[in-house]
Amino acid sequence: KQWYQRRVRGKRQDSSSSSSSASPARSRPSKQSGRNRPSSPRRSSFNNNNNSHNSSHNSSFNRSGSKNTPTKFLGNDRAGLEGYLMERKRRKEEREEEQGSRAKEEKKRQDRKARDKKMKVDVKKEEDEGETTKEDPCKPNFEKSGKLAEERNTYKGIVIKYSEPQEARIPKTKWRLYPFKGDETLPTMYIHRNSGYLIGRERKVVDIPADHPSCSSQHAVIQFRLVDHTRQDGTKTQKVKPYLMDLESTNGSFINNAKIEARRYYELKERDIVKFGFSTREYVLLHERSEGVMETES
Repeated sequence: KQWYQRRVRGKRQDSSSSSSSASPARSRPSKQSGRNRPSSPRRSSFNNNNNSHNSSHNSSFNRSGSKNTPTKFLGNDRAGLEGYLMERKRRKEEREEEQGSRAKEEKKRQDRKARDKKMKVDVKKEEDEGETTKEDPCKPNFEKSGKLAEERNTYKGIVIKYSEPQEARIPKTKWRLYPFKGDETLPTMYIHRNSGYLIGRERKVVDIPADHPSCSSQHAVIQFRLVDHTRQDGTKTQKVKPYLMDLESTNGSFINNAKIEARRYYELKERDIVKFGFSTREYVLLHERSEGVMETES
């Protein structure tokens, strides 16, 4: 055993001596020295790529800065940043003002267009109405001629110029006409039995004859009508009242010496004086309750 140990020890010494004579002995590197040893080419290229990527990312971030702030205002230039913001605000106001002016112009244009369209419609309507008013002599006229009404409103072969209205009523008040010719008193005429009385020279159709040459054949008419009436206490009701209408006579009709218009109703009141043409006869309108009127009837 001792012999074996000496032999192994000798071999170790021989190998150590031979290695020291061939090349200097390499010492085992420490951890501290391992950190400073050069890296492989592959590892160095990888590190270079990472460094370049980080530098580019940092540079791009520095160029972009924040979302709304340019690069030149990222520093301490506060006055320049305020000026830039004011300029942006001014431009925004200008854009808004321009948009408002455009909207106003568009509204004016639409209003003008609508007005022109309405004017065209009105002009077209007027033209259509003008065309309808023009009468074509060759075109037949189907409007009412009045002949049928004349045939229906005929009595004893004479066409009556007047037709009673729908509001015609027989009065309950006993109205009377008192005719006077100068100082002469003529027979009393009772006009409460019918709703209307025709006056004129044509004795075949008239109810009250007027034989003076200045009177027309169908001179005037006295018509009783149911109309609205207001009492003294302010209440409203309906009442039958007498009216006079001139039938387009030649010399006209008069109420209290005032000439009346033709084809128009004029209300007759108690004690009114009625005249026809140039006749000297005067007709005074009264009723049974008038002062000084007798109650007798013929």
